[in-house]
Amino acid sequence: MENNAIEKLDKIADIWNNFILEYKFCNNKIKFTDEIKTNYFGDILGYFHDTFSLISDIPKNSDNSSKFSFYISFLQAIYVQQDFVEELLYIFNCNKNKSDLKDDINYSKNREIRNELVGHPIRKINGKFISSTLFSYHSKNDEIEYLRYHIDNNYSFEKVNIKIDDVIKRHINFLNTYFDLIIQKLETILIKFKKQIQVLEKNIVVQDFETLLKIISAYFEKFLESDFIYDVESLKVIYSKTPDHERYKYFIENFYSSLKEYIFYTKDDIDIFTGKKGSNFSEIELPIIPTKKNLYKKEVSYHYELGKLSTKRNIHDFEFFSSLLKSKCDNFEVLAELKYMEENLHRDIEYYCAYKYLKHLLKN
Repeated sequence: MENNAIEKLDKIADIWNNFILEYKFCNNKIKFTDEIKTNYFGDILGYFHDTFSLISDIPKNSDNSSKFSFYISFLQAIYVQQDFVEELLYIFNCNKNKSDLKDDINYSKNREIRNELVGHPIRKINGKFISSTLFSYHSKNDEIEYLRYHIDNNYSFEKVNIKIDDVIKRHINFLNTYFDLIIQKLETILIKFKKQIQVLEKNIVVQDFETLLKIISAYFEKFLESDFIYDVESLKVIYSKTPDHERYKYFIENFYSSLKEYIFYTKDDIDIFTGKKGSNFSEIELPIIPTKKNLYKKEVSYHYELGKLSTKRNIHDFEFFSSLLKSKCDNFEVLAELKYMEENLHRDIEYYCAYKYLKHLLKN
């Protein structure tokens, strides 16, 4: 199986995971039903990947039993993938149905072969015998050879040889055609979503805080899951307390800067997915910049302690990890925030506002 088709399927999966699942604006553009919200889509992708090897791994010099087993699994895997493509076209509102697929020779020819050999090797209509097929014992490694008796041929014996390569090429063409169509639809959704994000970006500085939160909730809700107490009600409370203490003011300032950064990287991801720019992950080595080391002063790190304090602890755990931090830093403001966190261990807004301000103090 050509990697090109697999890469396109992976791109569809990446856009699904990063945008369709995460944003109402995006999933409203497709058939995002209750069934599809479950693992349904993931099951399709998994089944796709599981069946690719059945199509590409052609056995050589095998006995007849192994050959027949391969023919059946090979043709059935193609049949299943065709059905999955039809389902994806439905999910992504691509305005294609089964009758459209039947007009595609890459679809219909392979499906006809599968139906004749695997689906209906003995075929009757209203009790009337129509045809029968039987795998040949003399097939070459690169062919499917079978014997056929059909009413259209007065049930005369007929030997049919099908090149496996031809079947694979038709299937690859089929996958590429409709994966391209799906990707085109997804890219159109992403381009529209980017325009919506740009509207949000312009509103950051001009809208009052509550209105901004409404816009974020409507079009950029994933951002509200990116950090502690970024839910709308908590943010409103914190904003109202900004005159009371620097910790609340810093939290809101950090919220604004995080939002701008999140928007920047989301637009960047959209540009990469839609081909507007290449990935930032290049193979160019970054230059090594020499730095002068202070031989008398060792740099102090607080990452371990802060990591432990980032989740709410019982009082004993908090006392232990905060004491480690105190042993490294005796700054008055730092000690005050640690004390405030301890006093508000079970009040999320107070605890995490103090925690974020504490990180800011230690960084500076």
